[in-house]
Amino acid sequence: MGISTSNLSDPKYGYDIVVATTQASLNSTLWEWLSQAKQPVSYLCFLKNPNPRSGHPMIPVTLAKLLTLTGGVNPFEIPDQTPPSDPRIAALTNANFAGGLKMQVGVPPGMMPKDLPIVVLGNSASDIQFTMYCSQLSMVQNTQGTWVVWTQPQGVAWFVRTKVGLVSQDLDAALNVPYFQNTGSKHKAALLAKVEVLKKSGTAFSLQQLLFDLDHASMSTPTPFFVPESSIASRMIIESFIPAYVASVEQHGSPILSVKALTPATAVPQAPPLVEYTDAGFLHISRVVPESDPSVLALTGVEWEVSPLVNVANPTLAQQDATTLNYLCAVNGHPLPAPAAFNWNWVEPQNVDTESGIIAINRNVIANHILQEVLPIATACCVKADFSTTAHWQGGASYYWDLYPGQKPSAVLVTDSGPNVIAISYTTNYDSHVESDGATVAALQILPSYSCNVTFTANIITVTQHMEFRVYVRYDSSSETVKVVNKTLTDEYTISVDQDGSLQTTKTSSKADDQSESPYESGILNFFTNLNDLMADIKKNIGAFAATNLKSIPFDHLQNFIFPGARVFTFKSAMFSTGQDLLCAITYVDPNSVKQGTSKQPPVAPGFPIPSGTSSAGTKPVPPNNNNTPPSATIGPSPPHGPPSQSTVAPGFPIPSGTNSANSKPIPPDHSTTPSNSKTNGNPSPSPAGSKPVPSDNGKTPSNGQSSGAASLGSYSLTYSSELMQNYIQGEIVSPQGKFEALQTSDGHALLFALSTSGVFNVVAESSGTSRTGWADTDLSTVIVQEKLPGATVRTFDVGQSALDGTIGLAMAVSSGGSDHLFVSLSNSNSNTSWIAQPGWVACPFDAPNEYQSTISITGILFSETINKQQYLIVDIDRSSVAAVKEITRYYIDPSRSGGTYWVRHDLPVDIESGNYQSCVGRKVKTSVDGVYTMGKSGTSAQFVYVPIINAFGSGPPTPSRLSLPGGIAASAIAAARNENTNPTLHGTTDLYAIGGSTLYCFDAQEQRIDGALGSVLTNAILAGTSQLIAMTHDGVTTLWGRNGSDVVYYTSCPTKKVSVSGSWGVPVPILTGIENISAYVNRSDGGNTIFAAGGSKLQKMVQATATSSKLWQAQPITLAAQATTQPSLSFKSYTTTLQLRNANNIPAQGVSVALSAKSRTPVYINGLYYTLGQAPLNVLTNNNGSLTIVEAITNINGTILTVSAGGAAAISISPMEKAFNKLATLNTKDSLKSATIPQGTKAGGVMGPAQSKPFLSASISDDDLSAAASSMGALKQAYDSLNSPKVPAAVSRVALAAPTKSLFSVPGLNSIEAGAGDLYQWGASEANSAFDSAVQIIHDAATDTWTFLTTIAGQAYHGILDSVEAVVGAAEWVFNKIKTIIEDILLWLEFLFIWDDIRRTKEVMCNLMTLYIQDVMSGLKEIQPLFDGKIASLESEVNSWAGVNGWPTFGSSGAAPLGSSSTNAAQTLTSPAQMLLGHFTDNADSMSIQSDLPGMSVAQDIVQDLLTALKQEGAVLGAVGQQLQALAAEITTMSANDVVKRMIGILADGILSSAQVVIDCLLKVLCELSSAAMDLFTQKVHIPVISDILNALGVTDLSILDLFCWIAAGITTLGYMATHEGSAPFPDDTLVNKISSVPNWTSLSTVMSQPPAQAAASSTKAMTVQKLAVRAVSKDAQPQGTPDFVSFDAKLAFMIGHGFAGCYQLIKTVIQPVEAIDEDGDNSLSRPSTVVGVMGAISAFIGNNLGFQEPEAASLLWTSRVTTGVTIAAQICLSGPVVRKFGLNIQDPRQFSSYVNLYLAIPAFICSCLHLKELDNPAPGYDTQPARLEEGSSMANYLARWMYTLTVDPTVSASEKPITVALLCVSNITVTALQLTEGFDSNI
Repeated sequence: MGISTSNLSDPKYGYDIVVATTQASLNSTLWEWLSQAKQPVSYLCFLKNPNPRSGHPMIPVTLAKLLTLTGGVNPFEIPDQTPPSDPRIAALTNANFAGGLKMQVGVPPGMMPKDLPIVVLGNSASDIQFTMYCSQLSMVQNTQGTWVVWTQPQGVAWFVRTKVGLVSQDLDAALNVPYFQNTGSKHKAALLAKVEVLKKSGTAFSLQQLLFDLDHASMSTPTPFFVPESSIASRMIIESFIPAYVASVEQHGSPILSVKALTPATAVPQAPPLVEYTDAGFLHISRVVPESDPSVLALTGVEWEVSPLVNVANPTLAQQDATTLNYLCAVNGHPLPAPAAFNWNWVEPQNVDTESGIIAINRNVIANHILQEVLPIATACCVKADFSTTAHWQGGASYYWDLYPGQKPSAVLVTDSGPNVIAISYTTNYDSHVESDGATVAALQILPSYSCNVTFTANIITVTQHMEFRVYVRYDSSSETVKVVNKTLTDEYTISVDQDGSLQTTKTSSKADDQSESPYESGILNFFTNLNDLMADIKKNIGAFAATNLKSIPFDHLQNFIFPGARVFTFKSAMFSTGQDLLCAITYVDPNSVKQGTSKQPPVAPGFPIPSGTSSAGTKPVPPNNNNTPPSATIGPSPPHGPPSQSTVAPGFPIPSGTNSANSKPIPPDHSTTPSNSKTNGNPSPSPAGSKPVPSDNGKTPSNGQSSGAASLGSYSLTYSSELMQNYIQGEIVSPQGKFEALQTSDGHALLFALSTSGVFNVVAESSGTSRTGWADTDLSTVIVQEKLPGATVRTFDVGQSALDGTIGLAMAVSSGGSDHLFVSLSNSNSNTSWIAQPGWVACPFDAPNEYQSTISITGILFSETINKQQYLIVDIDRSSVAAVKEITRYYIDPSRSGGTYWVRHDLPVDIESGNYQSCVGRKVKTSVDGVYTMGKSGTSAQFVYVPIINAFGSGPPTPSRLSLPGGIAASAIAAARNENTNPTLHGTTDLYAIGGSTLYCFDAQEQRIDGALGSVLTNAILAGTSQLIAMTHDGVTTLWGRNGSDVVYYTSCPTKKVSVSGSWGVPVPILTGIENISAYVNRSDGGNTIFAAGGSKLQKMVQATATSSKLWQAQPITLAAQATTQPSLSFKSYTTTLQLRNANNIPAQGVSVALSAKSRTPVYINGLYYTLGQAPLNVLTNNNGSLTIVEAITNINGTILTVSAGGAAAISISPMEKAFNKLATLNTKDSLKSATIPQGTKAGGVMGPAQSKPFLSASISDDDLSAAASSMGALKQAYDSLNSPKVPAAVSRVALAAPTKSLFSVPGLNSIEAGAGDLYQWGASEANSAFDSAVQIIHDAATDTWTFLTTIAGQAYHGILDSVEAVVGAAEWVFNKIKTIIEDILLWLEFLFIWDDIRRTKEVMCNLMTLYIQDVMSGLKEIQPLFDGKIASLESEVNSWAGVNGWPTFGSSGAAPLGSSSTNAAQTLTSPAQMLLGHFTDNADSMSIQSDLPGMSVAQDIVQDLLTALKQEGAVLGAVGQQLQALAAEITTMSANDVVKRMIGILADGILSSAQVVIDCLLKVLCELSSAAMDLFTQKVHIPVISDILNALGVTDLSILDLFCWIAAGITTLGYMATHEGSAPFPDDTLVNKISSVPNWTSLSTVMSQPPAQAAASSTKAMTVQKLAVRAVSKDAQPQGTPDFVSFDAKLAFMIGHGFAGCYQLIKTVIQPVEAIDEDGDNSLSRPSTVVGVMGAISAFIGNNLGFQEPEAASLLWTSRVTTGVTIAAQICLSGPVVRKFGLNIQDPRQFSSYVNLYLAIPAFICSCLHLKELDNPAPGYDTQPARLEEGSSMANYLARWMYTLTVDPTVSASEKPITVALLCVSNITVTALQLTEGFDSNI
């Protein structure tokens, strides 16, 4: 039978209290004692007795004596089997040495205590098995010339088993015994404190200790097992081991089982009887038990006995652990019955590891205590009624009554047995009062009664009260009897017990049953007698009385019942047995966790709000401080600064009252600056020893940099530009879900684990350089859940990260069938997170031994570990799913489960109500395992304990520690922070933090005890109601994040070495408001505070630049990849920075590693991929154009200063915000502020249509405020300029940044608290400025050259040091906020805005020209086919004539340099806005989708087969050429341009044109057949992320692929042109431009362009009169005819725009073509755009050459050149994949097919280029040949690129050669790009 059958009131027992402790707990306690005991090494030596007949063959001697006898020979130093000849042995033999014993009491080496029981209780307290172990045990034996040594080996325990009894001894009240002076010293203080309480109570007592009677121990086995029987060693063990062991133990303190304070029965004060009287001759008291004060049970008698398991014949070792040692107790002088065997088990074997034992209180003892609670209320319900009547002879009667509550009950009964434990009753039996007068008779009788019954069942106390008033009324012959009150009130209370043993009750049910009767309904009777009205009146009055007196029993003082042993045990699971005994599970507590004294109140740090501070004009002046502010105050972690002297306050804003502005020197807004290198900023304190300084470059900080410019980086030149502009990302913002927890990878990237509203457990993982958005959402649960539990969902989860190795553990509770199912995944890497895709889940079904629960509900999950990195999973479930008050039960999970079960019960030692608790993992000092801190409530009491996860000393529960806050207040939140200290004592331990009320308490790892007052470190109103608390230590600083009762998120920090020192913590800083959940950490990469917060409809990540002095915060939404490519993109404001790197040959440096870093961790997008920048350099490769685009999303005007380096050169700084700040700083006068405007109705980051604007500032702002803002901006400009230059700062450690300052900033009459500027700014943002009741001041201290920002918050002045440009920029934003300017308007005024109409006109002009060209080329193919053969022959003849001639074609004076070196750096004009569309295309090209494919057509396959045959036949010729050209391409960047031409002529001159002619003849036939589909390729509708969204916003809803690329190029060329032409657009909004945009064909273009201009063309050059060239792209004859004058169109503009477009397309091609070519799939996503941009680039270049008059002069050459270009373009279109598929042609890879055709066309094109170069050697007078030479240089590089592309897509080229051809393709394309951009954007050409 189990404990539930306990029945101590059975006459067989009769004990008042029984405390039963398990054998397992005794062994655990003994092993702890043995482990901590510092026992000495003992030596026993024996000599042979010269008189062996004496019966004592050996004589003991001390080792010292033996050393004297042997001349210093120590036998314990001689190895085993040393020969007898050894002189040492000889000396010992001569001294008659027989043997010796060396021993040290302790834990055997290499053994675990759990495997070695010390005590086996057995069946009797007088026959206990006690096993004696040693940490060292050796025996030496010297017999007959043999030297033998036995030594206890590693991992084997030698022991001696003994039989002992128990003995009780008196104990000195001062505890002056060896045990308490040595091993038990930590117990001493606890017991002395209790003794002191007893002394103060005046109660007589005596202390007794219960010990093992080791003095009478006897060996239970005849011989030791570890030495030979009958040996001298065996005799030594038998005769001497036990005495030596006992002597050693007693010298240092025998283990004490218990200490009891016995009170003599005569000293127990007797309580008076409850009630004792008689009435009507019978006794109404069934039992009267005298008791003392109900809160004290004075122990007056103790006996003990052993209880083995009941009904277990041969218990296993595990079952034996449940044997209990029982303390049988009598209290208050009651007699103590003799020991009797119990017929139930006190502890079941399955509960051995969760409880130390049981305490049982006899039902009569607890009943009498509860009776004290019940009786006062019951007595109030016992009512005496006095009543009378008066009859009137003339008719009528009077009725009188009075009620007297508080009568003695008729019976008060504590029953002998049964659930009904207490019965109280009260009855009355008064005769009615009858009076008559004449014929009138009146009678009245009122009979009150009351009963109260109290029952004990399980953990429920039920109180049932019944009150009744029976009323009899008579008038004359009419009478009525009514129960005017008949009520029953039933209350149920759930009992629990707090950690200190106080019994708690929680009312869980209250039911009232009102069966009161009403008077009879008889109107006639009432008319004649008025009887009903009389009864109703009686009912009303008595009913009101009953309602007042019959009420629930609150049990307000039931907690006065304290379980015995409250200072020794923790208590849980209070319940009643079936015999109504009160039972409670107990666990021994750590004696260090005892209350030691009265708590001290913490000092109050200035917080929020403080009812004093500054005031603006018109408000009350600020009173002097009067020491209301303590001498040490800071807000958040701030660097210390001394008080500035000679302060200069920027005038304008009202200076806080008490400041003498007249004595302040005004700072004029003239942009003058203070000396930049004369002084350091502020006066920071030196770094503490051992702290880590903020890194600096050679002791100097570089300039903060500019927004745009150029710099030299070793062998590279860098051009950069930054712009505040609108930018885009296609993705979706993560919305707040349910629970979420954030962890981090080894490199500081976030892992946000969350539970979706649909019950899916997922992780949102951050990564750098792998995706566009940087965050990926992965479903962790669905696969395993649907496999194991189809249809189930995840109800809750938890994650944990190892403090030792950073590995990550996952656990989830999956709900199915009304029950939770546990799945776990442990030891996941935090560096390689590929496991996210498929976590190794292990299902752990509930299988706790000896437990069956059909359903479980998991309430909490925790992760912990041991020092050897073994992970533990801790799971809490509801103890009972049906109980009214739900409490938790704790289990440990073993997912590996090599044997046994997954679930092992390791319950808490106290009761904790489910849903009302928090737990966190930590570790106390001097322990090797983690433990769990748990705080919560039981009933009305706070519970707070620490429990190690395992018992390191064997079976039984681990020893918990009780904690509490002063005054017993409940903690609202707890958190633990790991110590980084490498000291072995502190490494891995945790400091515990708890918030109670508005106070933060710190439980230092070395001082974690019950009285938290020692660690109360901060009181501040913002802490009130904190429900979430997170702690972390990093780099010497401990940071706490919290969410308070007002849903405000705050943080505070402190140097870790001072966490328990009051006044060392910074004032909590509010960060966010309206937050429902947070998860936070300190980033391991840079120490930055990181908070994930959800509130309302937003989930955001907040990151602080904690390692900087400004401590700025930045917010970041978490963006996931879009689910569909057509999903609208997200817009945001950004600082967009474009870098271009060029090599020594002035060519864009492709694939160069650029090192990027920032002061703090910052998310950015680099070339379309998400990265996080930080202090450690991030190396990113430039793209194929040698550029990087860095986009930083912003929510305010602050940006991140970038540090850039390449090639090992010194880094430079780029400040993206410099341009924006300088623009904002121009608003430094009242007039400039008034006149500033911002546009209205912006679209896609720009304006379109008629301009509309509104004033930047509200007209309601006063002139004084405008002047103040202007003045402040002037001051901030000075501060910015002074900081934006190199300085030599003192190294400031992270610890120093967290340390509170000891000085207060002082303006006369004003005290201010220092804060990090970023903290102040974020505080203001979080409060929406409501708390900031004063304008700002910008103050300059000339003595220290320090700039300070001053404001007030809720009346308290705060200041921040402006010691960085970021802090200055943040202050500027605050200035404008103070004049009611929202950040959106500030950003709008500062950002770059596209003028979309200018870009649209450029696009329309070029788009139409390209359309006309394609149409013209395709329509002329049939005309040129018969003429082309002759032109090829002419070219071949011309080439042959070059042989042996020195007059090779050259590039003139620039020919000695490599191709491309004559290019200029177009990056200076290709700004970030100009490249926006280009960047979004290259970032999203692989996501472009075709909305409508080409309609199918048919053509004869034979027409293509002829071309395929020709290609195959002439392929051998090209193969040899290809090898030579590949070698040439490898040298293109170093070989001179002239040499390149010579080499190419040499390669291509030998009969190659003949082969080309054969192929081209076949090609022209094919093109004529396919030309009808050419334009369809360009009119296909497409969608591309971001760009389509931008154009949709501009009204472009139907986007063709031609439109797409024209918009991209138009953006670049328009803005590039405007950058070099004073802001003028290339195409003004005039009639000519509009006509060009709509001209119907190429032939009529000359007519349009010949018309006189409506107005002067907006161009930087004069219009040219042209008579020499026809505009036709292809002509049937060789001579131009009738060419009109072109007087209205600028040839230079045409050349620049054409080649600008070509350069733009080449930029795209350079990026995407290598990727497209290397893909084995010929129809990949980049094939179409690669083809189209190639075609459009060629067309654009032709337009530029044609309209810019840069074609050959010779008519034949001109014709051939144009035709070759046209045919090449036609071939690229008609042989592209889409067109081939449209006609259903059987060509396996159109890329390879078209690329070989393209090679043959490159041959005549190359010859034309050579002939053109020769022509340019003899130019017409005044003709500038540079543009044409640049174009032909670009063509040469293009021919090589075409060859390299062909080799790359050729499947016959080996895989090892492909990387080479791709690299050469990139080099060639880069050269082409550089030259085209030079032609397009160099205005000097």
